[in-house]
Amino acid sequence: MSLPDSELAAGFQIRRAASGDMERVGEIARQAWQRIHASTAEIMGEEMHAVLCANWEDEKTAAVRRHWEAHPEWFRVVVATQTGRVAAFLTFSIDQRKSLGRITNNAVAPEAQGRGLGTAMYRYALDCFRSEGLRFACVGTGLDEGHAPARRAYEKAGFNIAQHQVTYYQYL
Repeated sequence: MSLPDSELAAGFQIRRAASGDMERVGEIARQAWQRIHASTAEIMGEEMHAVLCANWEDEKTAAVRRHWEAHPEWFRVVVATQTGRVAAFLTFSIDQRKSLGRITNNAVAPEAQGRGLGTAMYRYALDCFRSEGLRFACVGTGLDEGHAPARRAYEKAGFNIAQHQVTYYQYL
């Protein structure tokens, strides 16, 4: 797969992630998921969240690293940089059998938000999917308040078919 155009007007560049980027990517992921976990704790209660989501920061960081380590030669983890510093990341997968590209973990560092960087990253992934000849693209997100910014960003990028899902919990 060849890289799509990777230059952004705001001085950012999108490129394939490297091993040295993974610490910063993990930091951005933890910052982004703080809001999501605050919302989750509010919904399910602090006690349940503390047990079911224990060590979520380490698990999120490890998940993104595993995605990169699985196939570092592929363009499955990309970062956006400005003056060499990682400001955003995006992971994705390609299922040729289903002709489906899936955007998975992604986030923009708080200091870089509001500049269209997320939209540019989604366009980049969608261009990768198109260059692979895929017919469909998807992204998943939560319906809680913590995921509201993600939902807006995905809709802005053109995702317009939603399949809603709910997970129920209870104390035993």
